[in-house]
Amino acid sequence: MSDARAHAPRALAPPAGAAPIVAVLCAPARARAAAAGVALALARTSGRGCGLAAGVGVAGDASIVALPAARRAAGDLRELGLSAAASGRIVWLVDRRGPLAIEDEAARAAAASAELARAVAAAGAPGALAIPFVRTDALDRVLAWHDALVVVREPATSALLAERALASLAALGGPVAPMAPPARPAAALAVAGARAPAEALQAVAALGLDADERHG
Repeated sequence: MSDARAHAPRALAPPAGAAPIVAVLCAPARARAAAAGVALALARTSGRGCGLAAGVGVAGDASIVALPAARRAAGDLRELGLSAAASGRIVWLVDRRGPLAIEDEAARAAAASAELARAVAAAGAPGALAIPFVRTDALDRVLAWHDALVVVREPATSALLAERALASLAALGGPVAPMAPPARPAAALAVAGARAPAEALQAVAALGLDADERHG
């Protein structure tokens, strides 16, 4: 690991004082649905009009008409120079950093987290960040910034391995919850910003977050 990669996460740590931000660990193929589902679930449980979703190397989806809260939030974020697109009840932050180099994973996750934190603070809405990477020490430092973690469990993962992963992530200091991957129709509705999957609602409820609390 290079020194630049090791130090990048600490240099980019997001500010405290905004609505909750949840990191979502998942396989790359599930990143869009995972980020969208958790963002929508956070918005619903906190009574907010929309949620913000982002992912490292993840593109959003503006396939349905945005509701007023999401449309206003996206406009405000674009005025700040952020690339935002609204669909339904969700605002997607677009990753504009180009192709992902393997050695840049932790730094890319750090930059995306910092940008989402800025957006969350400006919009006053909760956010979810999909991180489709294998854990490293540098990446764990980025994960520890977030208010909570959701882990999308692949069907082939054994219960023992899943329990060990959750326990290891809990050691980072915040609440952690597993999430079963939603079926394709529910995932598509989430990506479009239409509806939070039941799996995401269950995971967010298990986190027990105060909607207005961020750690410092």
